[in-house]
Amino acid sequence: MLLPPESRDWSELPMDAFSVIFAKLGAIELLMGAGLVCHSWLHAAKLPHLWQCVEMVHHEALSLKEPIVMSEMARAAVDRSDGRLEAFEGQWFVNDGLLNYIRDRSPKLKRLCLVSCYSVYKEAFIEFIAKCPLIEDIALINCGSVVFHALNVITGKSFPQLKRFELRTAFERPCYGCDVPLGIPTVRHLQHLILGGIIDIDNEEPPALTLILLASGSAMSSRSSMLRTLRAKCAKIKIRTEASLLP
Repeated sequence: MLLPPESRDWSELPMDAFSVIFAKLGAIELLMGAGLVCHSWLHAAKLPHLWQCVEMVHHEALSLKEPIVMSEMARAAVDRSDGRLEAFEGQWFVNDGLLNYIRDRSPKLKRLCLVSCYSVYKEAFIEFIAKCPLIEDIALINCGSVVFHALNVITGKSFPQLKRFELRTAFERPCYGCDVPLGIPTVRHLQHLILGGIIDIDNEEPPALTLILLASGSAMSSRSSMLRTLRAKCAKIKIRTEASLLP
């Protein structure tokens, strides 16, 4: 006669085990899944070290929730980090209010990635980067004209520690009043620059810059005059396109 299989109460797992398992989940999975199972799982899902990196991009749940719901989830993720947040990636639900919330509660923030965030405006973004002194990595992907308004601050003296800057835009030209060259030379520690769109840069070369990567689909194709001009300005810097990296 077969005995019934021995049952196990998964809520009684030691906290160290929860920590290892939950570290493999993303922010959305923890907020919408694991943290809702039971009290012990919720307690484990609130461990601050799990929230040092919050990625809320390219997830199927984003199409099922209203912006205000996703924004509140992002705030909960920031709160759970308990000031330890080092990297945040968000999409269209990010607005000025959420950006300010991240800024005020994340003194250790080093990376910010915004994708299709059209509700972030120049005043809030400029204030954000002015009050996040540890930022080393910024990615702005299809975020509208706000990126051009903020370029002079991003690449200016207030941001000398920036090491990686990614800017991809669907705009063919910068917005009105923002047609000045990108002030890359003022960023003394910049190592990687990724551009997608028609963007000009100053004549000088930042001493630490080792790579300019032109995004695939960029208007700066291998035959464009802008790319030739860019190569002439940055003769000592390696310039590649994403297409050239494909096998």
